[in-house]
Amino acid sequence: MKPTGLDRMLRRVSVVATATLAVLGVHTAAIAQQGRTPDAPPTAAAEAVPPASPAPAAEAAPAPPSSAAEAVPPPPPGYGPPPGYGPPPGYGPPPGYGYRHRYGYQPGAYPPPPPPYASPMRSTYRPFMLGFGLGVSSLSFSDPNASGHEAGLSYALHLGFGITPRWMVMLAADGAWAQFSGSAFTGHTSYSQTAYTAGAQFFMLPWLYSRLGLGMACIEWTDDFGDWSDCRGQAGVAGIGGEFLQTHSTSLAAELAATFARYPESAVIGQGNEVWYSIGVNVMLNLF
Repeated sequence: MKPTGLDRMLRRVSVVATATLAVLGVHTAAIAQQGRTPDAPPTAAAEAVPPASPAPAAEAAPAPPSSAAEAVPPPPPGYGPPPGYGPPPGYGPPPGYGYRHRYGYQPGAYPPPPPPYASPMRSTYRPFMLGFGLGVSSLSFSDPNASGHEAGLSYALHLGFGITPRWMVMLAADGAWAQFSGSAFTGHTSYSQTAYTAGAQFFMLPWLYSRLGLGMACIEWTDDFGDWSDCRGQAGVAGIGGEFLQTHSTSLAAELAATFARYPESAVIGQGNEVWYSIGVNVMLNLF
């Protein structure tokens, strides 16, 4: 029987469908194979190893220590610190600074540092010192017949040598200048008295000192007839001062000094036996 056109068409469709289904089945099987994780092959480590026979106890090597603490053998029984032994005491405050309770200082802890403005006390020991002073003063005189005083200028020159941190040997020249006028003088007469003394200076505090000295005095005067002088006076000086500015090589001080001089054979003003004295305040510049 000769196939018709419809049969031929059905055969072609069935062949194409069968081929398509076969291709889809192969492709699906390949995708499923790629998604599976292959089983790892057995290794030699996974294979069972027969247990080794235990070694004799005498031949077993000791295991190395796991840490440094295990390497140190423990102390023998009964060992310990000697009686009365304790932890070392804590550090105290540095020299020149006391305990600062406001910081909560506890024994065994180092105290906090001092404030930035605090500094150790500087020593007043000065092997050598040279001082210059200038200021204001009053110069006065007194004799059996007259007396008087005038305001003037004061000056000072000091040379010191340190013996201890508080004591110094002091060589000093303290003077005063003033101008007098009146019936006892010839016009305007200027007088200048200087006391040259040797003595001691003592630091009562690191900034406060006092000094005493004895020596000789000279008085010079100028009037309408010329210049005159007399250096036969007996002098003494006393002073007290405070250094308001101090460095390692210089200092500034305000000093109150009084000088006293007696001229037993002089007739500067009247009949002789005159006394001249001055009280002045100087600003001193000291170099050491």
